[in-house]
Amino acid sequence: MTVTDEVDGVMAMKAHLIAQSDRCNDDCPLELKETKLFFRRFWVLAIFSILGCFQCVQWNTWGPLSDSVDVAFHGWGSSTVAMMANWGTITFVTFITPMCWLMTAKGLRVGVLTCAALVAIGTIVRIIPFLTTSDTFFTVMAHVCAICVGIPGTLVMAAPPLIAAEWFPPKERTTATAVAQVMNQLGSAVSYMEPLVVRSPSQGATPAEIRGDIQRLLYAWAGVGSAIFLAILIYFPPKPPTPPSRTSHVERLDFLNSVKRMLRNKDVLLVTLSYGITCGFPAAWISVLNYSLRDLGLDQEEAMWVGLSSVIVSGVVTLVAGRLTDYVYGHIKPSLIFLLICDIACYYWFFLLSWGAITFTKWQIYASVIGGLSFSFASSPLFFEVAVEICYPCSEVNVGGLLTGTNNLVGLTFLFIFFIPNIGFQWVTYLLLGAGALALIPLMFVKEDYSRSNIDRNNLQHSAYQPI
Repeated sequence: MTVTDEVDGVMAMKAHLIAQSDRCNDDCPLELKETKLFFRRFWVLAIFSILGCFQCVQWNTWGPLSDSVDVAFHGWGSSTVAMMANWGTITFVTFITPMCWLMTAKGLRVGVLTCAALVAIGTIVRIIPFLTTSDTFFTVMAHVCAICVGIPGTLVMAAPPLIAAEWFPPKERTTATAVAQVMNQLGSAVSYMEPLVVRSPSQGATPAEIRGDIQRLLYAWAGVGSAIFLAILIYFPPKPPTPPSRTSHVERLDFLNSVKRMLRNKDVLLVTLSYGITCGFPAAWISVLNYSLRDLGLDQEEAMWVGLSSVIVSGVVTLVAGRLTDYVYGHIKPSLIFLLICDIACYYWFFLLSWGAITFTKWQIYASVIGGLSFSFASSPLFFEVAVEICYPCSEVNVGGLLTGTNNLVGLTFLFIFFIPNIGFQWVTYLLLGAGALALIPLMFVKEDYSRSNIDRNNLQHSAYQPI
């Protein structure tokens, strides 16, 4: 046999394999499965991300308006505002299991449509009390809205890795997860712009004028919530006709078996613990950030800009971290350790400012708060990615549910501390600093496993691309 004949034989074999992959059925080997990319994946990610952003806006509606709502409605105060945010964590811990089951059993479309319907209903019932003048009725409906909006938070936070796995190729998965999570975080930024619409008592507005501003804002939010629901109802496909990667062909474990496998995996439990501590406290803190900054002399308007800047910068840092992870995979644990060390440094800076150990300046408040929140949130898609890799072939939404359930349980504990009489707000600085340091310990013992990515990232040149 000549060299030419041997080369021709190899080329013929490759051509045969590629042709076979185009005709591949469910019984063919995984390496011959057909994969395609569809442009519609960007619509799926975009509309889901918009829903996540809006859900976060409604969850954090009242924190940025703490001064205004205190005078507009009788009986409101820091405990009421904290409770509105706390409904999100309470409903999350309560409904994370049935909602993850719903999406695992019924598919992505049913789960997302259910979330959009609950958000729309919540924003609509909240405007009904404006037909009356009862502050008590409004407060009750505000709690009902907080519950309706809180339940969808389960899948808004848990589903991004599932959407990434169902619709995106390996080198876009962490980025897709990061985009969905960043848009959810940006909801806090949007909510911190509410003082541009609702005046505060410091601007000389009367309670009646402030109440009118809040009424107009809530009518607008009801319209937006309804529009998002209609958009998802009209078009939100459950999955692409052809999967984007080899492992997308692999049937995931059902809900019960996924839970059993996750709870028996020491590494995923360590990742979950570290994630819950790293992101749980900061995510809850941003909903009541006004109160921590008030002790430093910053009013509602100034706190708005601190919160807004924090969320925007953290979104950029999160996207950069997610994109770098897609390009240089296999080094998630060192990246997480680096982010947590930076996170601890920023919260230590804020701790020193809060206790007067260093000279107070406004720019240092901005820098320390923005830095701490940015590094905390930037670690989120990396935690999700490493957990999904370790748990493969567990369903991604169940893995996300485990992580975010722990995250919200931590946030629930944090917000309940506000109900302790006369506790003040200085304890927050201790908690943020201690949590960052504590989160490093379980992370150090995690053993990384990239089985899913190793399958997907080999021999990707046979994938085809469909523009629509």
